[in-house]
Amino acid sequence: MEMKIDPQLLASRALEQKKNATGAQKNDPQKLKEACQQFEALFVNSMFKEMRKSVPTDGLLPPNGGQQMFQEMMDWEVAQKASATQGIGIAEALYRHLQGPVENKKP
Repeated sequence: MEMKIDPQLLASRALEQKKNATGAQKNDPQKLKEACQQFEALFVNSMFKEMRKSVPTDGLLPPNGGQQMFQEMMDWEVAQKASATQGIGIAEALYRHLQGPVENKKP
């Protein structure tokens, strides 16, 4: 049985939970930064998936479902940690691009 983890579903659920828990103030720069980091994490995770497709899976032992699931979860965690720290620059560029309209809308 193969179980796929959809990072987009995880991210949307996490953002929805944060929104419900905190009351989600509109035009909050911190929320914008978190959303940009989540977007970068999704991008990096997708990049990891595509890179893994190019690696041959033949070896001494064939990969099983548990290994694949663990690898997907590990990739997702690495992508999140990378985007939360330095990242590859997408989150910062997106934040700078969207920051102007958010700050201009504050009452």
